[in-house]
Amino acid sequence: MNTLNLNISDPSMLVDKATPIELLSAIRNLKEWGKTELNVVNRLISVWSARAIANPNDREGISELQRLIHYTLHRANTAKSLPEEYRYRWEEANDMLEARRLNLVHADPDAQFARRHVREILVYLHITGNHERPQSDLADRLGVTTGRVTQLIGNLEANGLITKRKHGRDNLLKLTETGLQYAKKIDQKRDTENHRAASFLKIAS
Repeated sequence: MNTLNLNISDPSMLVDKATPIELLSAIRNLKEWGKTELNVVNRLISVWSARAIANPNDREGISELQRLIHYTLHRANTAKSLPEEYRYRWEEANDMLEARRLNLVHADPDAQFARRHVREILVYLHITGNHERPQSDLADRLGVTTGRVTQLIGNLEANGLITKRKHGRDNLLKLTETGLQYAKKIDQKRDTENHRAASFLKIAS
């Protein structure tokens, strides 16, 4: 494996090419922190952490990043000379990763279907092509309060079924891959039940 070059002017070049394992190896070989290396590592940790937190099922990716951050903060030869500004940033990233990891550990998507309106939300996002839809649309569609919608969406997001993105005063909702699979199953079950009902009525007539 080639050693990752941290002495580059544009960290974005490495975001999609490098891996946490390669970055960890590069930090192990680093003798001292320079401004360029700090900027590169900070950019990679920030972007990768944000992606891992947004990914509904990436427990392995979260663990890799936590190992990387822990080593960089505590075990690397450069740990004692790490500027406090970056130490605080990476500790904060690790805290957010840990919160997401705990959410994933305790997530139970199947348990969500006992809640009223959950199936309707998933199917609605599915039949609209899983394009981002405004959260504000759901209150009228389901006939519930905006507070109730917020509770439902919070549970669905925590259990890895949907993602939400801030858009002005509203949120835009979309199914995760896990949510999409559940929605497809619900749709298929509904189609099967409708087909059986139609067949029964045809026989009865």
